[in-house]
Amino acid sequence: MINDTIYSKLTPSAKEALNELSEEYKSLLLERAHKIAEERETAGKEISLRDILEAQKTTQTPHEADKYDYKKRRWTLLLSLSGAVYAAAGILIYLYQNKKFNSENDIGLIIAVVGILVTLIAFLYGQLTTRRYNSLFGHKDYLRANYKDYEIVKRWQLIEELAKKSMSPIDKSDFQSDSVSFLIRLLSHKVAKNEEEFLKIRELLQVRNKIIHEGYHMNERQRKELLNFSDELIQRLEITQEEDKTSPKTLRVINATYGTVNKSFDATKELNQLVTNNRLEFVLNNEIVGDPDPGIVKQLNITYSVGDDVRTETYEEGAKVIIQ
Repeated sequence: MINDTIYSKLTPSAKEALNELSEEYKSLLLERAHKIAEERETAGKEISLRDILEAQKTTQTPHEADKYDYKKRRWTLLLSLSGAVYAAAGILIYLYQNKKFNSENDIGLIIAVVGILVTLIAFLYGQLTTRRYNSLFGHKDYLRANYKDYEIVKRWQLIEELAKKSMSPIDKSDFQSDSVSFLIRLLSHKVAKNEEEFLKIRELLQVRNKIIHEGYHMNERQRKELLNFSDELIQRLEITQEEDKTSPKTLRVINATYGTVNKSFDATKELNQLVTNNRLEFVLNNEIVGDPDPGIVKQLNITYSVGDDVRTETYEEGAKVIIQ
């Protein structure tokens, strides 16, 4: 059972990551149970509770899986070395005796044969257990040797999602807002503290791409450094989101033009200067930016944002404009 008190302390992104991990575990457990049912030749009919429970017993964390693989390789190597020693000792003894074969004089040959057999058995055992292990644990990329490296990919995915959520209406209106280059600029200007962190963000993206497309493996120092940096970025983005939720919605003029179809002036800067306490109030006349087309009634086309809400309005010359 989930402890509700502890669960309530999770940040939104932490809850999302926890739910994703739960789904991944369920999928992994189901696939292992299906393999066990196939070995029993019952998969075509049903996957039983027994299959699920046995699959659960075989479920290991990546660290446990690494230890299992290490122990298996160690025993295989030990058996192989033992066989090689027996073979070498037996051959030497046989050459030393150099007599006709009999059970007393040719004991060295017997030892050599036993050694060779032990080596062969160890090799076959290693091959068979490796295949079985891969069939149980090797079907997901992040459960293989690059599991820890794949954490960088998952971190970047979360950073990308949080960064998009933190975009302002002006950012979202940019036609390049979905591009990676725009995301890098956003993180560099709004999240990075200095030039060094800007370069670190670019390195993080490059490593993420190499892991996905080239199977790149990091050393322990680089992995730890990038994971810590990723977690720091995630924390900053989460804090920014929380601040945006609690702070009052800001009125901002995105674009404003005053004039006619023939000629108009840009009034964006001037109208932003008139905003006071998130309220824009004025009488629309030529005093704002001048008269772009004398003798003709003019219009103001204004696009503004209040928090994440973007609106567009049109006002005739002489009207009283109130936006708040």
